[in-house]
Amino acid sequence: MKIYKAAIIGLGPSGLAVNKIIYGDNFNDIVAFENEEINKRDNFFGFWLTDWMKPYENIIEKKWYKWSIGDNNIDITHTCSDKPYCVISFKKWKNYCLETKNRLVIKKKKVVEYFPIQNFFKIITDDNSEYYAEKIYDSRSAKEKKGELLQHFYGINITVADDTFNENKLTLMHFTEEKNLLHFIYILPFSHNKALVESTVFSKMILEQSWYREKIVNYLSQKNIYKFKENSSEKGIIPMFFAEENNPPSPNIFNIGIRGGACKPSTGYAFSFLIKQIQLLKNSNKNYVNVHKFFERKMDKIFINFLKNNNENGRSFIKLASNLNGNEFQSFMMGQSNLITKLKIIQSMPKLPFIKELFQ
Repeated sequence: MKIYKAAIIGLGPSGLAVNKIIYGDNFNDIVAFENEEINKRDNFFGFWLTDWMKPYENIIEKKWYKWSIGDNNIDITHTCSDKPYCVISFKKWKNYCLETKNRLVIKKKKVVEYFPIQNFFKIITDDNSEYYAEKIYDSRSAKEKKGELLQHFYGINITVADDTFNENKLTLMHFTEEKNLLHFIYILPFSHNKALVESTVFSKMILEQSWYREKIVNYLSQKNIYKFKENSSEKGIIPMFFAEENNPPSPNIFNIGIRGGACKPSTGYAFSFLIKQIQLLKNSNKNYVNVHKFFERKMDKIFINFLKNNNENGRSFIKLASNLNGNEFQSFMMGQSNLITKLKIIQSMPKLPFIKELFQ
């Protein structure tokens, strides 16, 4: 009976990070379970360049030191000279995390259950196979929850005529007027004629793919872009609620990624926080770490409740952006804002609804 040093359930960005960051420099036997075809996945992860992400600068696809937030009537431009907005593709992250000294075996199977036996775990997959491991890293998470907000998106990578995009400035949020949901367009201009154009929604229900595509086409037509070549597409769902599986029953079970509370639900930023979580776990003797500080989590809950209970059309985000400079804005998005910035954030929110949520 073979007993692996660790079993990784799910080879998304956090599962891959476990393989690289925690076990990449040794020769242990590791087993990973992933029932989807990860070699066909190639979406992009966005983040601002924080200290904990600097070790991965060599695989960053592109950096932007300027970004905009607005709608059809107003456009706020921010700049940040030392902490640019960056993207890494899933493909590059996967290749980077699979280049290790350890002996990783990937099983294209779904884990049905696992339970302790003596000083290790027995893992059962959907084909009734049995595997054994000393530790479990579980990244499975509920992406949807009744009555809770979701950030869901659909994007297309396009090629257009030369000199169409300003490749030095990304569109972080361009809000559109919609009924009972918050919607914005997100554009990553990789060059003067290539970009990822994404339709993103904050709501409780997922929409049909045709809805997002219509919003993308409408936005492009407003910019006089009528002809484009579609190279690929991506879609996703990020929960805007806190995970409930924070404290595993065994010291050798690790809930990672969104399941372990790594995501910042008020903004939907996840990737860099997933990486930070694995870095902290590597240097901890515990099986759970707090990626976000207590006050950051409190503010997130207040802000999420405000979004849930008020018909927000993007004006609060625009006002927030107008009250902060680039350094302050990125620090807020990455959960690193100081007290002065926090006070500016609170001041930017609609007073009565925000105070009401504060005392819920």
